[in-house]
Amino acid sequence: MIERRSAIAALLAQASHTHQVTQPAVTLSERRPLTILQVSAFGSTQPEAAAALTSVLSIDLPSPNQMTSNTVFSVRLLGPGIWQIVGDPYATIQAHALRAALGGVASVVDLSHARTAILVSGIAAQRTLSKFCGLDLALEHFAVGSATNTRFGHIGMTLARGPDELTFELLVFRGYAEHVLEALLEAGAEFGLKVEH
Repeated sequence: MIERRSAIAALLAQASHTHQVTQPAVTLSERRPLTILQVSAFGSTQPEAAAALTSVLSIDLPSPNQMTSNTVFSVRLLGPGIWQIVGDPYATIQAHALRAALGGVASVVDLSHARTAILVSGIAAQRTLSKFCGLDLALEHFAVGSATNTRFGHIGMTLARGPDELTFELLVFRGYAEHVLEALLEAGAEFGLKVEH
């Protein structure tokens, strides 16, 4: 397997020296290593793809803009017939095995090298993210287990809330990851910020 290098490790290490407070209201970190697989059903095969995916993953599929999880991975339904599987690279099903199981009903793309997962957590995580995301992130509108495609400023991202109400996961294009992290560092500083690397 080709080594997956972090796009933000150097910036996280540098920021961790300047952003360490005793009681942080916001904590920034990177979730890695990580496997991210996107499954896209063909137009007329959504029911067959859903059934096959449920069978091969042994997990109930989520409703739209939600995720279901087990101890190894989560499945997010991001659009009609579009699921993302996010989890442990050594325990999550591999792309080639998923392609074999879904042959003829869906395509499978491995996004693991193309995305960076940034975790924003703490009591001010929601306020920090709201500076860049137009979604209403209040708990009653974006509950634990929510997942959707949205924007961070002008940059596309997949945003999920969980495993608890104070934690958000941003999946952003690798090429924009440093920019997103720099923006979060600036936005979270006023609340008391800790950076983990």
